Amino acid sequence: MLWTMILVVLSAVLLVISYPQTDWGPLAWLALVPFFFALDGKNARSAFSLGYACGFLFFAGTLGWFVYVTYPGAFLFIAYLSLYFAAFAVAFVFFRRLGLLARLFTLSAVWVALEFIRGHALSGFGWASLGHSQYKNYLLIQIADVTGVYGVSFLVILVNLLIFESLKLVHDIRQMRRTQIIVTLLVCLVLGYGIVDTTHTRAYGQVKVGVVQPNIPQALKWDPRLKGRIVERSILLTRALGVQKPDIIIWPETSLPGILGESPELFEEIRKTARDMRIPVLIGTIVQEGEEKYYNSAVLVSADGAMAGRYDKVHLVPFGEYLPLRPLLGFVNRFIGLADFTPGREYTLFSAGREQRKFGALICFEDTVPYLRRGFTNAGAQFLVNITNDAWFADTKAPFLHLQAAVFGAVENKRALVRAANTGVSAFIDPFGRVIGAVQNERGKKTYVAGTAVAALPLVNRRTVYTKYGDVFAMFCFLGILGAIWTTRTASKR
Repeated sequence: MLWTMILVVLSAVLLVISYPQTDWGPLAWLALVPFFFALDGKNARSAFSLGYACGFLFFAGTLGWFVYVTYPGAFLFIAYLSLYFAAFAVAFVFFRRLGLLARLFTLSAVWVALEFIRGHALSGFGWASLGHSQYKNYLLIQIADVTGVYGVSFLVILVNLLIFESLKLVHDIRQMRRTQIIVTLLVCLVLGYGIVDTTHTRAYGQVKVGVVQPNIPQALKWDPRLKGRIVERSILLTRALGVQKPDIIIWPETSLPGILGESPELFEEIRKTARDMRIPVLIGTIVQEGEEKYYNSAVLVSADGAMAGRYDKVHLVPFGEYLPLRPLLGFVNRFIGLADFTPGREYTLFSAGREQRKFGALICFEDTVPYLRRGFTNAGAQFLVNITNDAWFADTKAPFLHLQAAVFGAVENKRALVRAANTGVSAFIDPFGRVIGAVQNERGKKTYVAGTAVAALPLVNRRTVYTKYGDVFAMFCFLGILGAIWTTRTASKR
């Protein structure tokens, strides 16, 4: 039992360091091999326990920064996410009667199916998907414009399973070699696709964007006495960008503290800045309509100082922006005092520059939600913007995990993506998922520093398979699992 737990812990550690901030992504290709050895020969009950333990250790090591918001909530959240590892472990035992190649592909499909469910259930949380660990391997991740991140996850888990089965040395040598050749060819095909995709996709133009990172600590951000100083800091940073003449300047989420209209003099200062510079500025703020409707919004101030458009956040964060199942969970409000925000309904597009380049503004975690990234792209966005505030989670790996997920949003839709974050990471991602610039200090630190950055983003005019059809690959994985279940049950009756 001790040796089994050592293997489980080893896999969890290897997985954790495959993600930011260590970023040892190549380790992910073999990180789960010890876990598979721990599961080998176990029954479903033991497998569930071992899977749960591995999942808990992994998510605690990767998402432990949730404690900065709530300790009990962080524990419950990690406990919930760990169930997905436990479910995979049970599937590992259930499908062991399948042939070698069928088992490898079926279990890889199970992993994808569980990631898909995790990304949609209970409002969805797709962070730290296995494929995200490969966000710096830009040739490999181009397949995401067909499969989404799930195709990359499929490939990584498939290689882990192949290494495990190869090390067991219990298979017919011919069968093993055939399987190894098939998996190797599949990896080569994906890399080949990446080479062709990045070589033959051409930009038709560019847009020059500036971002402002004011670095306001969360403890100070909502102090009404500091509103003026907070806005003044962003204005000073904005004016420093004027010499570079970007087509548009992006401020972070709720960069105008409080409710729009409560402090008209502050909004007037922003309008004056845009007029003086002749550059539009996108800001984040809260908008109130009537007595009960509050929106987390992005507002565009045009180059002549007019309010040129507004997007209201569509995908709200449970327990952060609304209380789910309020009739049942109303008692929770006694402790957190949460007033629900109202979700937006439209994929509002803004325009930037002389060419009037269209873009969509994703707020907070929306840049990690695939259907929203697709929605804006299908609505006509030529590039994407994310305004966010990760100061809630202190100077941890959270901002880097957020960036990691955003990289796939760019690749899936072949749209450049700009991030303006209050405390970082504010960055520019090209349509192939390469981070081509970021706000950073002289030591290269990207979080909890104030600053600005400008980059010319290439624009690609292409609707990808993923943009058009969404998670078809994940649906095929579900169908493959159903086929494997039927095969397994049929075989057990013989």
